[in-house]
Amino acid sequence: MKFLRIESSKFTPGIILDPTHNILEFYGFSLPENAIEFYQPVIEWLRVLKNELLQENPDHRKDINAIFKLVYYNSSSLRQLVEIFQIFSEIHHMGVPIQIAWQYDSEDPQMADSGRELGDITHVPVNIVSYN
Repeated sequence: MKFLRIESSKFTPGIILDPTHNILEFYGFSLPENAIEFYQPVIEWLRVLKNELLQENPDHRKDINAIFKLVYYNSSSLRQLVEIFQIFSEIHHMGVPIQIAWQYDSEDPQMADSGRELGDITHVPVNIVSYN
């Protein structure tokens, strides 16, 4: 697996997928003009990760840490986030330890609810954490 970094912009989130340290980070605003196109490399990377985990000896799997610190996302981004969380759910149900931290501004409880809903929809545990 290769390290994948997508720099954040005014309309797109920063994304770091680090297979060496098993850390996946998503931060900033997610308002891409074409969310499917923007998130396609991320979703493909996660599918490859899942397939590689299937080939690994279960005793040698490392914990995966996913961190979301999104400020805002649009509805087309939400569809892609659901797909990402679905892959996380599949990984979780394979027995791979995955920790998902959904960080939100305490003044925006709606973002906390969004993290809970993503976990509920995809049946994967999400740790909701206020960062201020």
